[in-house]
Amino acid sequence: MFAIASTSRSVPPRAVRAPQEKLCPQGIPDEVSAADLSFAFGATSANTNGVQLLGLTVSDPPTQSELQAVANKIDELINASRR
Repeated sequence: MFAIASTSRSVPPRAVRAPQEKLCPQGIPDEVSAADLSFAFGATSANTNGVQLLGLTVSDPPTQSELQAVANKIDELINASRR
């Protein structure tokens, strides 16, 4: 990992190696392939496919039940995104 070092002089910045303790530990080589990552990230969006649209027309001012329906839908969406 490299960081950009700057000085107060008008000298172009130079790359310096970051201290080893600030780097993330390396995983096992070939532990996860690019295809595995692509599949995992591609399927993540589908976690929320089961959440139906709210389909709510809100009155002005909104009623407590309308706001509760929105709160319930947000909770459902949050729970679905955690799967």
